[in-house]
Amino acid sequence: MKILSYLEEYDVPIAQIGFMTALSGMANAMILVIINNAAEMVSNNNLQTQYFLLYIIAFILYVYTQRYALSQTVVAIEKFIRKVRVRIADKIRSAELHFIEHSKRGEMYTQLTQDSNIISQSGLLLIAAAQSGMVLVFSFLYLAWLSPISFLITIVFISISVSIYWFYEKQISKQLHIATQKEAQFFEYFSHILNGFKELKMNRKKSDDLFDHIDMLSEETEKLKVKVGLQQITTLMFSRISFYLLLAIVVFIIPSLHATHADEIYKISTTILFIIGPIGMLVSSLPSLSQSNVVLENLSELEAQLDDVIIEIYSQQQAITSNFKEIQLDKATFSYPNQYGKPLFSIGPINLEIKKGEMVFIVGGNGSGKSTLLKLLTGLYYPSTGSLNLNCDQIEKTQYASYRELFAIIFTDFHLFDKLYGLSNIDDKQVKDLLRLMQLEQKTKYRQGKFTQLDLSTGQKKRLAFVTAILENRSIYIFDELAADQDPQFRKYFYEVILPDLKQQGKTIIAVTHDDKYFHIADRILKMQYGQLIYYK
Repeated sequence: MKILSYLEEYDVPIAQIGFMTALSGMANAMILVIINNAAEMVSNNNLQTQYFLLYIIAFILYVYTQRYALSQTVVAIEKFIRKVRVRIADKIRSAELHFIEHSKRGEMYTQLTQDSNIISQSGLLLIAAAQSGMVLVFSFLYLAWLSPISFLITIVFISISVSIYWFYEKQISKQLHIATQKEAQFFEYFSHILNGFKELKMNRKKSDDLFDHIDMLSEETEKLKVKVGLQQITTLMFSRISFYLLLAIVVFIIPSLHATHADEIYKISTTILFIIGPIGMLVSSLPSLSQSNVVLENLSELEAQLDDVIIEIYSQQQAITSNFKEIQLDKATFSYPNQYGKPLFSIGPINLEIKKGEMVFIVGGNGSGKSTLLKLLTGLYYPSTGSLNLNCDQIEKTQYASYRELFAIIFTDFHLFDKLYGLSNIDDKQVKDLLRLMQLEQKTKYRQGKFTQLDLSTGQKKRLAFVTAILENRSIYIFDELAADQDPQFRKYFYEVILPDLKQQGKTIIAVTHDDKYFHIADRILKMQYGQLIYYK
């Protein structure tokens, strides 16, 4: 099982758990032997107290070892899941923006939530299956002692059944892998309903088309899972039919061929009936354990993808020692490649200097490359060619993390966090003053390190994001269409009071805007068109 190899990496006492599981299986088999012998003595009116005492000892040993193995497994599995989730979360935050922008988030959510629960459930199944396996081992030894011919026939039947079962189980495992991918796609498309709700409400044809696609995907997933389920039922019924056929041969056919076999038929049939439970446990747990293997493979694949895009420089980060005076893009370019590596859209080569204390506005149509330029300028994208410089010195990749600390950014697709993460010793009065400045004092309050209300209009959310950015107190502020969605009165206040006040504090401001009425506020106007910085003004 893959889960065992994974648990070994986390110092889980697998050997100790395995030993207790073996003892549990042995104690369970001992109960069978004691009951068989005690039942024989009862039939002869010769029951001895020692058998009752042995039964109590075996029972206590079984309960203790079973509980220990199961409880330790639960602790180990949950520890494993926590560490895997945290490790993947850490790798995701260390990945590059371009990877995150193009990742399938539905698959990530599925793998870290639903799939993790499957692993959690498989831990108990694994121990139960292992314990059942040990019961079978000791029961087979007991059966071999009672009747070698019954033992041989049982081994042959079970070996054939298991071989056939695993043959089909491999095919089922492949189908399960495809089914999990289909379900992840369903969540991906379902997110379109939530994220694009307004657009779908306004366009019935679009809504119906998307729903038809979701319905078709759900139907494909249903057919695939039904096919897998029917295959699992077939293998399950095959194993049970094999078992009952074995029982019929041992009870009805062999006694007529082997006289000594008939003397032990009661104990033999009891033993074979006793192993029904362990065999059923093993057979029923194998599909779930197989599914957990698929889940672990998916998690491994996700981590492998993250490892491919995480640059090793994160373990060698270097701080920028010089103070910010100016930043430059020197013949910098950036391209968005398609799946074949060919560029779909490119910007540059761009030569640009931003000096400390400047207020620079960037204009341009949709798709002209404004947001890409900002991501290149802030170090969220690495230049495909050319360089990004600070005070005329090229920034090395090991310095990018430190370089990004110069910026406070509000992109058009900004995210409002529930708390002011990364900020300590916050002055409550300053926060209240900023909320009043942004005309939000009646909409939300700052209490216990977070804002009481985030369910705001788009314009209000932008203003609250501005409050958070100001509290970060960075050298350079990036505003991407921040004034959009604001009423004319506040927009005027933003351009004529707030931005000049920031500049007076020595802050550098780079803002994407279309408000030509306020262009006179800026020191320079830059224009992007078709990925090129075409003129300065």
